[in-house]
Amino acid sequence: MARTSSAVLAALLAAAPLAGAFAQAPAEQTPAPVTTPAPVTAPAPAPEGTTAPDQTAPAAEAPAAADTAAPAPAASEAPAAPGTAAPAAAQPEGTPAAPAQDQVGSYHTRSTHGDWQLRCLRTQDGKDPCELYQLLRDDQQTPVAEISVIPFSGEPAAILNFVAPLETNLEAGMGLQIDSGKNNRYPFMVCAPIGCVSRIGMTQAELDGLKRGNKATVSLLPFGGTMEKNLVQLNVSLSGFTAGFDELVKVLEATK
Repeated sequence: MARTSSAVLAALLAAAPLAGAFAQAPAEQTPAPVTTPAPVTAPAPAPEGTTAPDQTAPAAEAPAAADTAAPAPAASEAPAAPGTAAPAAAQPEGTPAAPAQDQVGSYHTRSTHGDWQLRCLRTQDGKDPCELYQLLRDDQQTPVAEISVIPFSGEPAAILNFVAPLETNLEAGMGLQIDSGKNNRYPFMVCAPIGCVSRIGMTQAELDGLKRGNKATVSLLPFGGTMEKNLVQLNVSLSGFTAGFDELVKVLEATK
């Protein structure tokens, strides 16, 4: 062990001068590396002429990229044009409102029979109540009154609704005559913005008279007038009444 230790020590001592030489060699050669770094630092100015422009060029390109990115917001502004086009699409939504017959609560004509219309009131559930309807006009063809008939099960056999102008004398009531038959007078129930309403419960005999007749005559007295001088008579055509009433009965049966 002692020999080995002395041999190791001898080897270490023999190597010590070499280690010292190696330790000094870097110290002596340090200046050379220092001069080599000097060229390395020398390129630093050189980059200012060449490399620096190369590194600044990307920096300059970065703003260019920013500039190219700037159009991107412009592209995002492009949807604003579709946004402005959206109102144009909204206009067609307003145009369907033009056909009022398609709206809930509006009347639509289901069929026509002579001078009578089978018209129905549009509802949400599609079970539209219907009536047989005729618009009455004066001698100048100006609309002045309305008449409608609805079937009724039992007694009365039908309900006749009549709407007269607001200037009608309510005390005189409404007169109804079929062909040359008796002129019966009926009271008015109520007045509303649309006019004054008379509702008549018709017996089966009166309903049959409408079906067999050719024309009916409604008589009204304007407010402030006299029966002798100012009585107004409106003609009600019965052409198509029977066919329209029979179809109306079938329609109402189908919607039950």
